[in-house]
Amino acid sequence: MAREGLTRRELIKRFGMLAFLLTPVARAMGQLAGASSFSGAPRFVMFFKGGSFHPGSTNPASLDDLSGTPIAPLQPHAGDLLLFRGMRIHGGRPRTDGYQEEHAAGLIGCVTGHSYHYSSNDAYYAYTDHESIDITIANHYQSIDALSALPFPSLHIGAGAHSDADNVGLGQRYISYRQRMAGDSLYGNAIEPVQDAGQVYDTLMQRVNLICGQESNQPASDDQALRAALARRQSLLDFRLQDIDDAKRVLGVDSEHARKLDGLVEGWREVERGLEAEVAALDGGPVASAPCPDGTRPTGDGEGRQSLDDLSPVHDQMNAMIKLAFEWDLTRVVAYTLSGASSGQRWPSQGVNRAHHSLEHSNDVAGLNTMGRYYAEKFAGLLSSLKEIDDGDGQTALHNSAIILGMECWSDSSNGHYLDDIPFILAGQGAGAFETGRIVDAGGRSNNDLLISVQQACGIESDVYGLPDLCNGPIV
Repeated sequence: MAREGLTRRELIKRFGMLAFLLTPVARAMGQLAGASSFSGAPRFVMFFKGGSFHPGSTNPASLDDLSGTPIAPLQPHAGDLLLFRGMRIHGGRPRTDGYQEEHAAGLIGCVTGHSYHYSSNDAYYAYTDHESIDITIANHYQSIDALSALPFPSLHIGAGAHSDADNVGLGQRYISYRQRMAGDSLYGNAIEPVQDAGQVYDTLMQRVNLICGQESNQPASDDQALRAALARRQSLLDFRLQDIDDAKRVLGVDSEHARKLDGLVEGWREVERGLEAEVAALDGGPVASAPCPDGTRPTGDGEGRQSLDDLSPVHDQMNAMIKLAFEWDLTRVVAYTLSGASSGQRWPSQGVNRAHHSLEHSNDVAGLNTMGRYYAEKFAGLLSSLKEIDDGDGQTALHNSAIILGMECWSDSSNGHYLDDIPFILAGQGAGAFETGRIVDAGGRSNNDLLISVQQACGIESDVYGLPDLCNGPIV
């Protein structure tokens, strides 16, 4: 009888390195418990842009024509989007036990759906005790055997992550929070985004190079050691044939799956033929190493920058870092901060010389839409890069992702801040969980229900995320 529910750890214990080849076969048979397919465990990105899109301008009749809106750059990806109309944050009013201010409510409500506190009567001193959606998903994935070995449970990156008054407080630059623990300071559970693209690259490439090193055909620089290593790898096929026969018995495969396992033998023979060629090449020239990324190390740093002309190349580099992390399956979760709340960012080359926050308070709709177009362009760039990743089975990384374009409140000339009618966007099909290419009328429901939808797509079976009284269940 076939055994069901084998974990990858059990496969490794029984079959050693062969387990890494058996894993896709066992998964296809439904025999691998906690299998690392993307169904039920899609990639997740919280892409946070600061101030809301201007709601009155982000109101297309359908996704077929986004011209004239600040999200027009997303037109090529319309079929991969869900645009929410009439969605609220925190039910439309701050949920705090102290000072009432909507900027903190917008940011913290966007990512946690929960309550928060102030240490002073100022929005910049807001903090929370509760974890953000990216941490919730990352923690869940760490509980799945097949995903627990990913090098990074989550990545926290940014460029221009700030508020327009960082000198007076810290609370508006963070979008990732873990649960508060004893001994934490006010901001002790907040996770600082890395804003140096080179630092992110170095972190990722350390792992990529380790993977390449494990697969490399050059474990030593001298020919004698290299020949010995190649000889050991040449003999590996003979030792694995019996293991493959044992695998057939343990997995109880039928003839179709037996053929798939027999295909592994041919795969080993391909390796053997390649190794023979490498040994022969030792006498005739250098041996090529296993392919690894050979791109140039980025040098952009978004720390303290507020001009989008300066930040644009850094934002592009960070998009590339997300692609690198997902291509090599280094993580399934990313929190990406392009700007904190009450943003001081400007775009001088496009005639926007005042802070984004000031544009809101002066009701400069044209300036707000210009700024909105910038963030939509960067979001579109991320979606394009994920479409370039082939996940197999005819699907791209974008299909196997759930990406929230999140934002805080918006303001107008009355100096009010508003948590109503926030045009959230969800991109990607969540590995089949979401039917995209449409506008969803939220009817005043809070973004908690969007967070519930995402957590359920990620395998967390709960109808609550954040404050229970704001939750009505998944919205899509």
